[in-house]
Amino acid sequence: MSSIWQSGALPRLLAHVIARLPPRFQKGKMPYAFLFVMLVIGVLLFYTGITPYLESRVLYVAMAAFLAMLVVLVNRGLPLHWAVHMGTAAGTLMLTYAIWRTGGIFSPRCAWLLILPLTPFYTVSRRAGLFWLLAILSTYAILGLASALQWVPAFELDHIHAFSSYVTFSMVTAVLIIVPMIYDRMHVAALRKSRAYQEELERKRQELEHTLQMREHFIATVSHELRTPMNAILGFNALLLSRAQDKPEALKVLNHTRQSADHLMTVINDILDYSQLQTGSLVVQSEAFDLRELVTHAFDLFLPKVRSMSLDYRIDLDPALPQWVHSDRHRIMQVLVNLLGNALKFTHQGSVVLRVQWQNPGVLVSVQDTGIGIPAEQQAHIFRRFAQADSEIQARYGGNGLGLAISQRLVELLGGEIGFESAAGQGSRFWFQLPLQADKAPARRTDAGAEQPPLQTRTRPWRLLVADDHPVNRLLVKHVLQNSWPHAQILEATDGQQCLDMLALGPVDLVLMDMVMPVLDGIQATRRIRAEAAWQHIPVLGLTANVNPVDLQEFRKAGLNEVLLKPFDPAHLCHRVEHLLLAKGGEA
Repeated sequence: MSSIWQSGALPRLLAHVIARLPPRFQKGKMPYAFLFVMLVIGVLLFYTGITPYLESRVLYVAMAAFLAMLVVLVNRGLPLHWAVHMGTAAGTLMLTYAIWRTGGIFSPRCAWLLILPLTPFYTVSRRAGLFWLLAILSTYAILGLASALQWVPAFELDHIHAFSSYVTFSMVTAVLIIVPMIYDRMHVAALRKSRAYQEELERKRQELEHTLQMREHFIATVSHELRTPMNAILGFNALLLSRAQDKPEALKVLNHTRQSADHLMTVINDILDYSQLQTGSLVVQSEAFDLRELVTHAFDLFLPKVRSMSLDYRIDLDPALPQWVHSDRHRIMQVLVNLLGNALKFTHQGSVVLRVQWQNPGVLVSVQDTGIGIPAEQQAHIFRRFAQADSEIQARYGGNGLGLAISQRLVELLGGEIGFESAAGQGSRFWFQLPLQADKAPARRTDAGAEQPPLQTRTRPWRLLVADDHPVNRLLVKHVLQNSWPHAQILEATDGQQCLDMLALGPVDLVLMDMVMPVLDGIQATRRIRAEAAWQHIPVLGLTANVNPVDLQEFRKAGLNEVLLKPFDPAHLCHRVEHLLLAKGGEA
Protein backbone atom coordinates (compact mmCIF):
# COMPACT_ATOMS: atom_id res chain seq x y z
CA MET A 1 0.00 0.00 0.00
CA SER A 2 2.85 2.36 0.85
CA SER A 3 4.51 1.73 -2.51
CA ILE A 4 1.25 2.53 -4.28
CA TRP A 5 1.08 5.85 -2.44
CA GLN A 6 4.73 6.61 -3.17
CA SER A 7 4.29 5.83 -6.85
CA GLY A 8 1.57 8.43 -6.98
CA ALA A 9 -0.96 6.14 -8.71
CA LEU A 10 -3.48 6.05 -5.87
CA PRO A 11 -3.30 9.77 -5.08
CA ARG A 12 -3.86 10.54 -8.75
CA LEU A 13 -6.80 8.13 -8.82
CA LEU A 14 -8.28 9.75 -5.70
CA ALA A 15 -7.76 13.22 -7.14
CA HIS A 16 -9.52 12.11 -10.32
CA VAL A 17 -12.43 10.69 -8.32
CA ILE A 18 -12.68 13.77 -6.09
CA ALA A 19 -12.77 16.05 -9.12
CA ARG A 20 -15.91 14.25 -10.29
CA LEU A 21 -17.75 14.56 -6.95
CA PRO A 22 -20.54 17.10 -6.42
CA PRO A 23 -19.14 20.57 -5.50
CA ARG A 24 -20.23 20.17 -1.87
CA PHE A 25 -17.92 17.17 -1.45
CA GLN A 26 -14.80 18.66 -3.03
CA LYS A 27 -13.66 20.89 -0.15
CA GLY A 28 -11.89 20.22 3.14
CA LYS A 29 -12.68 16.85 4.73
CA MET A 30 -15.76 16.29 2.61
CA PRO A 31 -14.15 14.15 -0.13
CA TYR A 32 -12.62 11.73 2.36
CA ALA A 33 -15.81 11.48 4.39
CA PHE A 34 -17.72 10.79 1.17
CA LEU A 35 -15.30 8.08 0.07
CA PHE A 36 -15.38 6.45 3.50
CA VAL A 37 -19.19 6.34 3.50
CA MET A 38 -19.13 4.82 0.03
CA LEU A 39 -16.69 2.19 1.32
CA VAL A 40 -19.00 1.37 4.25
CA ILE A 41 -22.03 1.14 1.95
CA GLY A 42 -20.06 -1.24 -0.28
CA VAL A 43 -19.12 -3.40 2.73
CA LEU A 44 -22.75 -3.51 3.90
CA LEU A 45 -23.98 -4.58 0.46
CA PHE A 46 -21.20 -7.19 0.30
CA TYR A 47 -22.27 -8.57 3.69
CA THR A 48 -25.82 -8.76 2.43
CA GLY A 49 -24.68 -11.47 0.02
CA ILE A 50 -22.53 -13.55 2.42
CA THR A 51 -24.30 -13.28 5.77
CA PRO A 52 -25.89 -16.53 6.99
CA TYR A 53 -28.56 -14.57 8.84
CA LEU A 54 -31.60 -13.69 6.78
CA GLU A 55 -32.76 -10.89 9.11
CA SER A 56 -29.29 -9.30 8.89
CA ARG A 57 -29.68 -8.79 5.16
CA VAL A 58 -32.62 -6.47 5.74
CA LEU A 59 -30.64 -4.69 8.47
CA TYR A 60 -27.59 -4.17 6.21
CA VAL A 61 -29.69 -2.92 3.30
CA ALA A 62 -31.53 -0.51 5.64
CA MET A 63 -28.23 0.78 7.04
CA ALA A 64 -26.81 1.29 3.54
CA ALA A 65 -29.95 3.19 2.53
CA PHE A 66 -29.70 5.35 5.68
CA LEU A 67 -26.08 6.25 4.91
CA ALA A 68 -27.00 7.06 1.31
CA MET A 69 -29.77 9.34 2.61
CA LEU A 70 -27.24 11.14 4.87
CA VAL A 71 -25.01 11.71 1.84
CA VAL A 72 -27.93 13.29 -0.01
CA LEU A 73 -28.78 15.48 3.01
CA VAL A 74 -25.18 16.62 3.39
CA ASN A 75 -25.12 17.54 -0.29
CA ARG A 76 -28.21 19.66 0.35
CA GLY A 77 -26.70 21.49 3.31
CA LEU A 78 -26.78 19.23 6.36
CA PRO A 79 -23.65 19.99 8.47
CA LEU A 80 -21.04 17.25 8.21
CA HIS A 81 -20.66 16.76 11.97
CA TRP A 82 -24.39 16.14 12.35
CA ALA A 83 -24.29 13.52 9.61
CA VAL A 84 -21.24 11.83 11.19
CA HIS A 85 -22.90 11.60 14.60
CA MET A 86 -26.16 10.31 13.11
CA GLY A 87 -24.35 7.69 11.00
CA THR A 88 -22.17 6.58 13.94
CA ALA A 89 -25.22 6.28 16.21
CA ALA A 90 -27.10 4.22 13.60
CA GLY A 91 -24.05 2.00 13.06
CA THR A 92 -23.70 1.42 16.80
CA LEU A 93 -27.36 0.36 17.11
CA MET A 94 -27.16 -1.90 14.06
CA LEU A 95 -23.93 -3.61 15.19
CA THR A 96 -25.19 -4.00 18.76
CA TYR A 97 -28.24 -5.84 17.48
CA ALA A 98 -26.12 -8.01 15.11
CA ILE A 99 -23.68 -8.84 17.93
CA TRP A 100 -26.50 -9.71 20.32
CA ARG A 101 -27.97 -12.07 17.69
CA THR A 102 -24.62 -13.76 16.91
CA GLY A 103 -23.10 -14.72 20.25
CA GLY A 104 -22.87 -11.47 22.20
CA ILE A 105 -19.40 -10.54 23.36
CA PHE A 106 -18.05 -13.64 21.60
CA SER A 107 -19.35 -12.52 18.18
CA PRO A 108 -16.68 -11.66 15.57
CA ARG A 109 -18.84 -8.67 14.63
CA CYS A 110 -17.63 -6.97 17.80
CA ALA A 111 -14.59 -6.03 15.75
CA TRP A 112 -16.69 -3.68 13.63
CA LEU A 113 -17.35 -1.55 16.69
CA LEU A 114 -13.63 -0.75 16.80
CA ILE A 115 -13.76 1.36 13.63
CA LEU A 116 -16.80 3.45 14.55
CA PRO A 117 -14.86 6.13 16.53
CA LEU A 118 -12.44 6.64 13.63
CA THR A 119 -14.77 8.73 11.48
CA PRO A 120 -15.79 11.20 14.24
CA PHE A 121 -12.14 11.43 15.30
CA TYR A 122 -10.83 12.34 11.85
CA THR A 123 -13.73 14.31 10.41
CA VAL A 124 -15.21 16.11 13.43
CA SER A 125 -12.76 16.45 16.32
CA ARG A 126 -10.72 14.53 18.85
CA ARG A 127 -13.37 15.20 21.45
CA ALA A 128 -16.02 13.63 19.21
CA GLY A 129 -13.76 10.58 18.65
CA LEU A 130 -13.18 10.25 22.40
CA PHE A 131 -16.93 10.47 23.05
CA TRP A 132 -17.69 7.62 20.64
CA LEU A 133 -14.77 5.57 21.97
CA LEU A 134 -16.31 5.76 25.45
CA ALA A 135 -19.69 4.92 23.96
CA ILE A 136 -18.26 1.81 22.25
CA LEU A 137 -16.45 0.71 25.42
CA SER A 138 -19.73 1.08 27.31
CA THR A 139 -21.45 -1.02 24.62
CA TYR A 140 -18.80 -3.72 25.05
CA ALA A 141 -19.39 -3.69 28.79
CA ILE A 142 -23.14 -4.08 28.33
CA LEU A 143 -22.69 -6.92 25.80
CA GLY A 144 -20.21 -8.65 28.10
CA LEU A 145 -22.64 -8.44 31.01
CA ALA A 146 -25.51 -9.72 28.82
CA SER A 147 -23.38 -12.64 27.64
CA ALA A 148 -22.33 -13.51 31.21
CA LEU A 149 -25.95 -13.52 32.34
CA GLN A 150 -26.92 -15.59 29.26
CA TRP A 151 -29.35 -13.01 28.00
CA VAL A 152 -27.97 -13.57 24.51
CA PRO A 153 -29.89 -16.00 22.22
CA ALA A 154 -28.39 -19.48 21.70
CA PHE A 155 -26.01 -19.61 18.76
CA GLU A 156 -24.56 -22.56 16.78
CA LEU A 157 -21.44 -22.32 14.62
CA ASP A 158 -20.84 -24.02 11.24
CA HIS A 159 -18.58 -23.53 8.21
CA ILE A 160 -20.74 -20.67 6.91
CA HIS A 161 -20.21 -18.77 10.18
CA ALA A 162 -16.49 -19.53 9.97
CA PHE A 163 -16.30 -17.94 6.52
CA SER A 164 -18.32 -14.92 7.69
CA SER A 165 -16.03 -14.48 10.70
CA TYR A 166 -12.94 -14.73 8.48
CA VAL A 167 -14.32 -12.06 6.18
CA THR A 168 -15.22 -9.88 9.16
CA PHE A 169 -11.77 -9.96 10.75
CA SER A 170 -10.04 -9.51 7.38
CA MET A 171 -12.13 -6.50 6.41
CA VAL A 172 -11.87 -4.89 9.84
CA THR A 173 -8.09 -5.26 9.72
CA ALA A 174 -8.01 -3.73 6.25
CA VAL A 175 -10.25 -0.86 7.26
CA LEU A 176 -8.20 -0.14 10.40
CA ILE A 177 -5.15 0.22 8.16
CA ILE A 178 -6.70 1.98 5.18
CA VAL A 179 -8.83 4.56 7.01
CA PRO A 180 -5.97 6.07 9.12
CA MET A 181 -3.77 6.00 6.02
CA ILE A 182 -6.36 7.92 4.04
CA TYR A 183 -6.78 10.49 6.76
CA ASP A 184 -3.04 10.73 7.26
CA ARG A 185 -2.68 11.52 3.56
CA MET A 186 -5.50 14.01 3.95
CA HIS A 187 -3.58 15.63 6.82
CA VAL A 188 -0.35 15.70 4.81
CA ALA A 189 -2.14 17.22 1.83
CA ALA A 190 -3.81 19.81 4.08
CA LEU A 191 -0.47 20.57 5.73
CA ARG A 192 1.21 20.94 2.34
CA LYS A 193 -1.58 23.22 1.22
CA SER A 194 -1.32 25.24 4.43
CA ARG A 195 2.44 25.63 4.02
CA ALA A 196 2.01 26.68 0.41
CA TYR A 197 -0.58 29.22 1.55
CA GLN A 198 1.75 30.49 4.28
CA GLU A 199 4.60 30.79 1.79
CA GLU A 200 2.30 32.70 -0.53
CA LEU A 201 1.29 34.99 2.35
CA GLU A 202 4.95 35.52 3.20
CA ARG A 203 5.69 36.44 -0.41
CA LYS A 204 2.74 38.82 -0.40
CA ARG A 205 3.95 40.34 2.87
CA GLN A 206 7.41 40.89 1.44
CA GLU A 207 5.90 42.37 -1.71
CA LEU A 208 3.75 44.70 0.39
CA GLU A 209 6.73 45.75 2.49
CA HIS A 210 8.71 46.39 -0.66
CA THR A 211 5.78 48.33 -2.10
CA LEU A 212 5.52 50.41 1.08
CA GLN A 213 9.24 51.11 1.00
CA MET A 214 9.03 52.10 -2.65
CA ARG A 215 6.02 54.28 -1.88
CA GLU A 216 7.86 56.02 0.94
CA HIS A 217 10.90 56.46 -1.28
CA PHE A 218 8.69 57.80 -4.06
CA ILE A 219 6.88 60.23 -1.76
CA ALA A 220 10.17 61.41 -0.25
CA THR A 221 11.66 61.87 -3.71
CA VAL A 222 8.61 63.68 -5.05
CA SER A 223 8.46 65.82 -1.92
CA HIS A 224 12.11 66.78 -2.35
CA GLU A 225 11.63 67.52 -6.04
CA LEU A 226 8.56 69.66 -5.29
CA ARG A 227 9.99 71.48 -2.28
CA THR A 228 13.18 72.38 -4.16
CA PRO A 229 11.48 74.59 -6.80
CA MET A 230 8.99 75.82 -4.17
CA ASN A 231 11.98 77.07 -2.21
CA ALA A 232 12.95 79.24 -5.18
CA ILE A 233 9.38 80.40 -5.83
CA LEU A 234 8.70 81.42 -2.25
CA GLY A 235 12.19 82.82 -1.73
CA PHE A 236 12.20 85.04 -4.81
CA ASN A 237 8.63 86.04 -4.05
CA ALA A 238 9.74 87.23 -0.61
CA LEU A 239 12.62 89.21 -2.17
CA LEU A 240 10.28 90.86 -4.67
CA LEU A 241 7.76 91.66 -1.93
CA SER A 242 10.46 93.50 0.02
CA ARG A 243 11.23 95.62 -3.06
CA ALA A 244 7.64 96.28 -4.16
CA GLN A 245 6.22 97.93 -1.04
CA ASP A 246 5.72 101.20 -2.93
CA LYS A 247 4.06 99.52 -5.96
CA PRO A 248 0.47 98.54 -5.04
CA GLU A 249 -0.34 96.68 -8.26
CA ALA A 250 2.85 94.64 -8.16
CA LEU A 251 2.33 94.04 -4.45
CA LYS A 252 -1.18 92.70 -5.13
CA VAL A 253 0.10 90.27 -7.79
CA LEU A 254 2.94 89.11 -5.55
CA ASN A 255 0.55 88.54 -2.64
CA HIS A 256 -1.68 86.38 -4.87
CA THR A 257 1.40 84.44 -5.97
CA ARG A 258 2.43 83.97 -2.35
CA GLN A 259 -1.02 82.69 -1.37
CA SER A 260 -1.07 80.20 -4.25
CA ALA A 261 2.45 79.01 -3.41
CA ASP A 262 1.50 78.64 0.26
CA HIS A 263 -1.54 76.58 -0.74
CA LEU A 264 0.64 74.32 -2.87
CA MET A 265 3.07 73.89 0.02
CA THR A 266 0.15 72.91 2.25
CA VAL A 267 -0.82 70.15 -0.20
CA ILE A 268 2.79 68.92 -0.43
CA ASN A 269 3.19 68.91 3.36
CA ASP A 270 -0.16 67.17 3.88
CA ILE A 271 0.79 64.30 1.59
CA LEU A 272 4.20 63.92 3.19
CA ASP A 273 2.87 64.18 6.74
CA TYR A 274 0.18 61.59 6.12
CA SER A 275 2.74 59.23 4.65
CA GLN A 276 4.95 59.63 7.73
CA LEU A 277 1.97 59.17 10.04
CA GLN A 278 1.06 55.92 8.25
CA THR A 279 4.56 54.52 8.73
CA GLY A 280 4.98 55.87 12.26
CA SER A 281 8.05 57.91 11.28
CA LEU A 282 6.54 61.25 12.31
CA VAL A 283 7.72 62.10 15.82
CA VAL A 284 6.72 64.79 18.29
CA GLN A 285 9.30 67.49 18.94
CA SER A 286 8.21 69.23 22.12
CA GLU A 287 9.36 72.65 23.23
CA ALA A 288 8.16 75.50 25.38
CA PHE A 289 6.16 78.08 23.43
CA ASP A 290 3.78 80.98 23.93
CA LEU A 291 0.30 79.48 23.53
CA ARG A 292 -1.52 82.80 23.06
CA GLU A 293 0.98 83.93 20.45
CA LEU A 294 0.71 80.62 18.55
CA VAL A 295 -3.10 80.71 18.45
CA THR A 296 -3.14 84.39 17.49
CA HIS A 297 -0.59 83.78 14.74
CA ALA A 298 -2.72 80.96 13.28
CA PHE A 299 -5.77 83.22 13.44
CA ASP A 300 -3.94 86.15 11.80
CA LEU A 301 -2.81 84.04 8.85
CA PHE A 302 -6.33 84.15 7.42
CA LEU A 303 -7.00 87.87 8.00
CA PRO A 304 -6.02 88.89 4.42
CA LYS A 305 -8.47 86.35 3.03
CA VAL A 306 -11.26 87.37 5.42
CA ARG A 307 -10.98 91.07 4.52
CA SER A 308 -12.54 90.30 1.13
CA MET A 309 -15.44 88.35 2.73
CA SER A 310 -18.58 89.48 4.55
CA LEU A 311 -17.79 87.41 7.59
CA ASP A 312 -17.60 87.86 11.33
CA TYR A 313 -14.15 86.38 11.97
CA ARG A 314 -13.04 86.58 15.59
CA ILE A 315 -10.99 84.92 18.30
CA ASP A 316 -11.99 84.27 21.93
CA LEU A 317 -9.11 83.51 24.32
CA ASP A 318 -9.71 82.36 27.89
CA PRO A 319 -8.08 84.88 30.31
CA ALA A 320 -6.91 81.90 32.37
CA LEU A 321 -4.70 80.58 29.56
CA PRO A 322 -1.06 80.24 30.67
CA GLN A 323 1.49 82.06 28.55
CA TRP A 324 3.93 79.18 28.21
CA VAL A 325 3.10 75.53 27.59
CA HIS A 326 5.14 72.54 26.43
CA SER A 327 4.28 70.53 23.31
CA ASP A 328 4.99 70.38 19.58
CA ARG A 329 4.05 73.92 18.52
CA HIS A 330 4.40 73.20 14.81
CA ARG A 331 1.91 70.31 14.88
CA ILE A 332 -0.59 72.29 16.94
CA MET A 333 -0.20 75.14 14.45
CA GLN A 334 -0.85 72.67 11.63
CA VAL A 335 -4.10 71.46 13.21
CA LEU A 336 -5.26 75.02 13.87
CA VAL A 337 -4.57 76.06 10.27
CA ASN A 338 -6.41 72.99 8.94
CA LEU A 339 -9.51 73.64 11.05
CA LEU A 340 -9.60 77.38 10.39
CA GLY A 341 -8.98 76.87 6.67
CA ASN A 342 -11.83 74.36 6.45
CA ALA A 343 -14.21 76.63 8.35
CA LEU A 344 -13.48 79.59 6.06
CA LYS A 345 -13.67 77.43 2.94
CA PHE A 346 -17.20 76.26 3.71
CA THR A 347 -18.58 79.48 5.28
CA HIS A 348 -19.67 82.34 2.99
CA GLN A 349 -21.70 84.35 5.47
CA GLY A 350 -22.23 84.51 9.19
CA SER A 351 -19.26 83.86 11.45
CA VAL A 352 -16.17 81.81 12.16
CA VAL A 353 -15.06 81.84 15.79
CA LEU A 354 -11.82 80.41 17.16
CA ARG A 355 -12.21 79.74 20.88
CA VAL A 356 -9.48 78.53 23.27
CA GLN A 357 -10.40 77.49 26.83
CA TRP A 358 -8.11 76.47 29.68
CA GLN A 359 -9.18 73.34 31.57
CA ASN A 360 -6.35 73.36 34.12
CA PRO A 361 -4.63 71.25 33.05
CA GLY A 362 -5.27 70.89 29.36
CA VAL A 363 -6.68 73.11 26.66
CA LEU A 364 -9.87 72.88 24.61
CA VAL A 365 -9.69 74.50 21.18
CA SER A 366 -12.78 74.85 19.02
CA VAL A 367 -13.57 76.37 15.63
CA GLN A 368 -17.25 77.14 15.16
CA ASP A 369 -18.74 78.29 11.88
CA THR A 370 -22.14 78.97 10.30
CA GLY A 371 -21.25 77.28 7.02
CA ILE A 372 -22.84 74.51 4.97
CA GLY A 373 -22.52 71.90 7.72
CA ILE A 374 -22.18 68.12 7.32
CA PRO A 375 -25.19 65.82 6.67
CA ALA A 376 -25.69 63.13 9.32
CA GLU A 377 -25.19 60.28 6.85
CA GLN A 378 -21.76 61.65 5.85
CA GLN A 379 -20.37 62.29 9.32
CA ALA A 380 -19.07 58.75 9.94
CA HIS A 381 -16.23 59.03 7.42
CA ILE A 382 -15.36 62.73 7.72
CA PHE A 383 -11.95 61.89 9.25
CA ARG A 384 -11.07 59.33 6.59
CA ARG A 385 -8.19 60.10 4.26
CA PHE A 386 -9.02 61.48 0.82
CA ALA A 387 -12.65 61.79 1.96
CA GLN A 388 -14.96 64.79 1.90
CA ALA A 389 -18.69 64.94 2.55
CA ASP A 390 -19.54 64.06 -1.06
CA SER A 391 -18.20 64.41 -4.59
CA GLU A 392 -20.17 67.62 -5.16
CA ILE A 393 -18.43 69.26 -2.19
CA GLN A 394 -15.06 68.25 -3.58
CA ALA A 395 -15.93 69.59 -7.02
CA ARG A 396 -17.21 72.92 -5.69
CA TYR A 397 -14.67 73.63 -2.95
CA GLY A 398 -11.59 71.61 -3.95
CA GLY A 399 -9.10 70.19 -1.47
CA ASN A 400 -7.28 66.87 -1.16
CA GLY A 401 -9.31 65.33 1.67
CA LEU A 402 -6.24 64.88 3.90
CA GLY A 403 -6.50 67.86 6.27
CA LEU A 404 -8.91 66.35 8.80
CA ALA A 405 -7.33 62.89 8.61
CA ILE A 406 -3.93 64.40 9.36
CA SER A 407 -5.37 66.62 12.11
CA GLN A 408 -6.91 63.60 13.82
CA ARG A 409 -3.67 61.63 13.71
CA LEU A 410 -1.63 64.61 14.92
CA VAL A 411 -3.94 65.28 17.86
CA GLU A 412 -3.79 61.60 18.82
CA LEU A 413 0.00 61.69 18.47
CA LEU A 414 0.05 64.62 20.90
CA GLY A 415 -2.03 62.62 23.38
CA GLY A 416 -5.34 64.39 22.82
CA GLU A 417 -8.66 63.78 21.10
CA ILE A 418 -10.60 65.50 18.35
CA GLY A 419 -14.28 65.60 17.40
CA PHE A 420 -17.03 67.69 15.91
CA GLU A 421 -20.74 68.53 15.99
CA SER A 422 -22.51 69.52 12.81
CA ALA A 423 -25.82 69.59 10.99
CA ALA A 424 -26.52 70.21 7.32
CA GLY A 425 -27.11 73.93 6.66
CA GLN A 426 -26.44 74.87 10.30
CA GLY A 427 -22.67 75.04 10.44
CA SER A 428 -20.08 72.97 12.30
CA ARG A 429 -18.03 73.02 15.46
CA PHE A 430 -14.72 71.20 15.31
CA TRP A 431 -12.80 70.84 18.56
CA PHE A 432 -9.72 69.18 19.98
CA GLN A 433 -8.38 68.72 23.49
CA LEU A 434 -4.70 68.50 24.39
CA PRO A 435 -3.18 67.57 27.77
CA LEU A 436 -1.04 70.72 27.95
CA GLN A 437 0.49 71.96 31.19
CA ALA A 438 1.84 75.38 32.10
CA ASP A 439 5.60 75.71 31.64
CA LYS A 440 8.28 78.24 32.40
CA ALA A 441 9.60 80.62 29.75
CA PRO A 442 12.49 79.29 27.61
CA ALA A 443 15.94 80.85 27.86
CA ARG A 444 15.79 82.29 24.33
CA ARG A 445 13.52 82.13 21.31
CA THR A 446 14.38 81.31 17.73
CA ASP A 447 10.94 81.16 16.12
CA ALA A 448 11.02 81.71 12.37
CA GLY A 449 7.82 83.68 12.47
CA ALA A 450 8.89 86.02 15.30
CA GLU A 451 10.00 89.56 14.67
CA GLN A 452 13.77 89.47 14.10
CA PRO A 453 16.15 92.18 15.37
CA PRO A 454 18.34 94.06 12.85
CA LEU A 455 21.52 92.33 11.76
CA GLN A 456 24.63 93.44 13.67
CA THR A 457 27.22 92.49 11.05
CA ARG A 458 25.87 93.95 7.80
CA THR A 459 29.19 95.66 7.02
CA ARG A 460 31.42 92.64 7.62
CA PRO A 461 33.21 91.19 4.55
CA TRP A 462 32.29 87.57 5.25
CA ARG A 463 33.29 84.71 2.96
CA LEU A 464 30.25 82.44 2.71
CA LEU A 465 30.14 79.21 0.71
CA VAL A 466 26.82 77.92 -0.72
CA ALA A 467 26.92 74.22 -1.71
CA ASP A 468 23.82 73.22 -3.70
CA ASP A 469 23.41 71.31 -6.95
CA HIS A 470 20.37 73.37 -8.00
CA PRO A 471 21.45 76.64 -9.69
CA VAL A 472 18.20 78.46 -8.90
CA ASN A 473 18.54 77.62 -5.22
CA ARG A 474 22.13 78.85 -5.21
CA LEU A 475 21.00 82.05 -6.91
CA LEU A 476 18.26 82.57 -4.31
CA VAL A 477 20.56 82.01 -1.33
CA LYS A 478 23.18 84.25 -2.91
CA HIS A 479 20.64 87.08 -3.35
CA VAL A 480 19.35 86.68 0.21
CA LEU A 481 22.87 86.74 1.67
CA GLN A 482 24.05 89.57 -0.58
CA ASN A 483 21.07 91.74 0.42
CA SER A 484 21.91 91.27 4.10
CA TRP A 485 25.72 91.49 3.75
CA PRO A 486 26.53 93.72 0.76
CA HIS A 487 30.29 93.42 1.35
CA ALA A 488 30.30 89.63 1.72
CA GLN A 489 31.90 87.33 -0.83
CA ILE A 490 29.48 84.54 -1.78
CA LEU A 491 31.15 81.40 -3.14
CA GLU A 492 29.26 78.62 -4.92
CA ALA A 493 29.77 74.84 -5.16
CA THR A 494 27.64 72.44 -7.18
CA ASP A 495 28.39 69.33 -5.09
CA GLY A 496 30.07 68.20 -1.89
CA GLN A 497 33.43 67.47 -3.49
CA GLN A 498 33.61 70.93 -5.07
CA CYS A 499 32.74 72.37 -1.67
CA LEU A 500 35.77 70.60 -0.13
CA ASP A 501 37.99 71.75 -3.01
CA MET A 502 36.95 75.39 -2.44
CA LEU A 503 37.58 75.12 1.29
CA ALA A 504 41.10 73.96 0.49
CA LEU A 505 41.72 77.10 -1.60
CA GLY A 506 41.19 79.60 1.19
CA PRO A 507 39.42 80.43 4.48
CA VAL A 508 35.62 80.44 4.62
CA ASP A 509 33.54 81.86 7.48
CA LEU A 510 30.45 79.65 7.02
CA VAL A 511 29.15 76.88 4.75
CA LEU A 512 25.50 76.53 3.72
CA MET A 513 25.23 72.83 2.83
CA ASP A 514 22.53 71.06 0.83
CA MET A 515 21.95 67.38 1.67
CA VAL A 516 21.13 65.74 -1.68
CA MET A 517 23.89 66.42 -4.22
CA PRO A 518 25.76 64.40 -6.87
CA VAL A 519 29.37 63.19 -6.61
CA LEU A 520 29.48 63.73 -2.84
CA ASP A 521 26.34 64.47 -0.84
CA GLY A 522 26.04 66.96 2.01
CA ILE A 523 26.25 64.29 4.74
CA GLN A 524 29.59 62.92 3.51
CA ALA A 525 30.94 66.40 2.80
CA THR A 526 30.07 67.58 6.33
CA ARG A 527 31.77 64.51 7.84
CA ARG A 528 34.96 65.28 5.91
CA ILE A 529 34.84 68.90 7.05
CA ARG A 530 34.61 67.79 10.67
CA ALA A 531 37.41 65.28 10.13
CA GLU A 532 39.89 68.02 9.06
CA ALA A 533 41.44 69.86 11.99
CA ALA A 534 41.79 73.09 9.97
CA TRP A 535 38.07 73.13 9.13
CA GLN A 536 36.50 71.92 12.38
CA HIS A 537 35.79 75.49 13.54
CA ILE A 538 33.83 76.41 10.37
CA PRO A 539 30.05 76.59 11.05
CA VAL A 540 27.99 74.41 8.71
CA LEU A 541 24.32 75.29 8.27
CA GLY A 542 22.27 72.56 6.57
CA LEU A 543 19.72 73.65 3.96
CA THR A 544 17.64 70.81 2.57
CA ALA A 545 14.28 69.97 1.06
CA ASN A 546 14.57 66.40 2.38
CA VAL A 547 12.21 66.11 5.36
CA ASN A 548 12.71 62.39 6.04
CA PRO A 549 13.39 62.19 9.82
CA VAL A 550 15.99 59.43 9.44
CA ASP A 551 17.93 61.37 6.79
CA LEU A 552 17.72 64.59 8.81
CA GLN A 553 19.04 62.81 11.90
CA GLU A 554 21.92 61.41 9.86
CA PHE A 555 22.62 64.90 8.49
CA ARG A 556 22.75 66.37 12.00
CA LYS A 557 25.04 63.59 13.24
CA ALA A 558 27.49 64.35 10.44
CA GLY A 559 28.42 67.55 12.28
CA LEU A 560 25.96 70.31 11.38
CA ASN A 561 25.63 73.29 13.64
CA GLU A 562 21.99 73.73 12.59
CA VAL A 563 19.63 72.64 9.83
CA LEU A 564 16.87 74.61 8.08
CA LEU A 565 14.26 73.13 5.78
CA LYS A 566 13.41 74.42 2.34
CA PRO A 567 11.43 76.50 1.64
CA PHE A 568 13.06 78.76 4.24
CA ASP A 569 12.17 82.20 5.52
CA PRO A 570 14.87 84.59 4.19
CA ALA A 571 14.94 86.75 7.34
CA HIS A 572 15.17 83.72 9.59
CA LEU A 573 17.96 82.27 7.45
CA CYS A 574 20.00 85.45 7.73
CA HIS A 575 19.63 85.64 11.48
CA ARG A 576 20.63 82.00 11.91
CA VAL A 577 23.68 82.66 9.71
CA GLU A 578 24.62 85.69 11.82
CA HIS A 579 24.06 83.74 15.04
CA LEU A 580 26.50 81.04 13.86
CA LEU A 581 29.04 83.61 12.69
CA LEU A 582 28.98 85.45 16.02
CA ALA A 583 29.08 82.17 17.97
CA LYS A 584 32.36 81.17 16.33
CA GLY A 585 33.92 84.50 17.30
CA GLY A 586 33.59 86.37 14.00
CA GLU A 587 32.74 89.62 15.75
CA ALA A 588 36.23 90.00 17.15
